[in-house]
Amino acid sequence: MSEDRLRLLVVGAGRMGRVHLRAIEASSAAVATVVVEPFDAARESLSGQGFEVWPSLDDALAAGGFDAALIAAPSPLHPGLVASLMAAGVPTLCEKPLGLHSNDTAQAAALAADAGVALQIGYWRRFVPELQVLRDEIASGQLGDIAMIQAWQWDGEPPAAAFRLTSGGPLLDMGVHEFDMVRWLTGQDIALLAVVDSGVNSVEPVEGDPESVLATGKLSGGGVAVISLGRRFDRGDCCWVEVIGTRGSRRCEFMIGDAGDVVFQSALVAQVDAFVAMVRGAPSSAATADDAVAALRAVELGTAMYANQHT
Repeated sequence: MSEDRLRLLVVGAGRMGRVHLRAIEASSAAVATVVVEPFDAARESLSGQGFEVWPSLDDALAAGGFDAALIAAPSPLHPGLVASLMAAGVPTLCEKPLGLHSNDTAQAAALAADAGVALQIGYWRRFVPELQVLRDEIASGQLGDIAMIQAWQWDGEPPAAAFRLTSGGPLLDMGVHEFDMVRWLTGQDIALLAVVDSGVNSVEPVEGDPESVLATGKLSGGGVAVISLGRRFDRGDCCWVEVIGTRGSRRCEFMIGDAGDVVFQSALVAQVDAFVAMVRGAPSSAATADDAVAALRAVELGTAMYANQHT
């Protein structure tokens, strides 16, 4: 173990927690030394992997042995966990979306600001090299004024029904990534105009979680934004974006099928490295809690709009 690596507490060792543990293992800047996992079976499966494992955050905070934290617990738990870590003065990287409601997220942002503690949000798209190049092209004016940006996120298959019942639906579970990415790429906000969906799948119906959703809106600079989300795609988990400007256009298929796994994992490693650099005083290129608030507010606007359209 390199002594100059930042020691991380990982909160949550479920599906995403284990993905983050693999990213930390691949990082040269961080090392996982402590894990919080409330479920007995999951804790037992982590034994012998070189880190302390505790059933609760309170236990881990009392024991210490870490410099910063990464939250990979279920989304509804994010605000409370962030509040505890901010109160303890622990710099934190929290998985998106930092809660399910923008008011809770805004409160977490205020707690971090008041405490003067670093808080980064896990919108990993910001660490995909292809998207960084696209953002620079847009910012430099190479594409001219943005007439339209279209973003797609289609998964190979839906997650478990139990998750879909509590995830807030595709607009929240998936769409926050697209809302954040569009804002980050263009430097503009989105005002949603319409949201439509395909209805509940007839094979595996899950109330409140339609198979696909399309959201359209207006960028603050005058262009159009289109966000397409789907639970089933024959090419696997795929994400791509197309930008059409007055001087040029770009289509960026940055995550397609099996090859996308490498892109995703590499971005998570780069995200951890950026977090370590921020904790040590470097300027941050990552999403902030305020960015997380903006993404959730876009989701809430879309959800309210959809409800109004269907009453």
